[in-house]
Amino acid sequence: MSNTIAALLESTPLNKTDAKALLGHLLDKHLGWPRSALISRDQEPLPNELLIAWKSLESQRISGVPVAYLTGVKGFHGIELKVNEAVLIPRPETELLVDLALEEMKRIHAKVPNQVIQILDLGTGSGAIALAIAHECAISKALINLRILGVDQSTAAIELARENAKALGLNHMVEFLQSNWYAAIPDQFQTAFDVIVSNPPYIQKDDPHLLDSDLRFEPRAALTDDGDGLSCIREIVNHAQHYLKPGGLIAVEHGYDQAAAVAALLEKRAFHDISDLADLAGHLRVTQARK
Repeated sequence: MSNTIAALLESTPLNKTDAKALLGHLLDKHLGWPRSALISRDQEPLPNELLIAWKSLESQRISGVPVAYLTGVKGFHGIELKVNEAVLIPRPETELLVDLALEEMKRIHAKVPNQVIQILDLGTGSGAIALAIAHECAISKALINLRILGVDQSTAAIELARENAKALGLNHMVEFLQSNWYAAIPDQFQTAFDVIVSNPPYIQKDDPHLLDSDLRFEPRAALTDDGDGLSCIREIVNHAQHYLKPGGLIAVEHGYDQAAAVAALLEKRAFHDISDLADLAGHLRVTQARK
């Protein structure tokens, strides 16, 4: 029969990973079936409304619309986030920033257990980095007093980040503020942060991937500065000294070929202990330094 899970998976031109993600989403939405039904109930006939919805999602995915936008969710560092076209889709390489922040938190907590640790997430989008850090803190046995401020210039992004924080029960640790980088951050936060993390727009304006890949569906302002790919990083680095505590850590994600340029920007602003971290593909993806 052509209206079963098995038949749909067999006939679709989509790769099996995408197809199963979309079908699993529809099975949950329309029938309340768990993802395991993709195997356990793959011969049962599906209702017509689900089949219509499947054809719509299949067609959109064939045209390039990312799976995360079609399902409205994306997993990231152990949490599930709501995402939409207003925000960048969280990617595995960005988890490096979460891991760095967590290591720094543990280091500080071990030295000064009662200290309130404050983290700034610049360009927070869906809140992925800030909320992943807070989630790990919440489930750990260490009694870490954590406060995170996530900022983004997009009103829609901030609204979504707040929605994610509420859904994850992390409102008590994370606050979101609409701000163009540091512009709207209150003066009380000067030299207040132990860690600054950011995944800013860093793709150059003429990069062909902006036009011929799934990236064309993501918000352009979250991907590129419409310049050399370094202007947002310059803004972040040039003012970070005003917001970091002495010895504070800054970590910035960047393009695979931008590590040397980012290190030079940090060195120019008198940061020290500058180092790079590679992603799973072996590309230098994050540069970190201390005030």
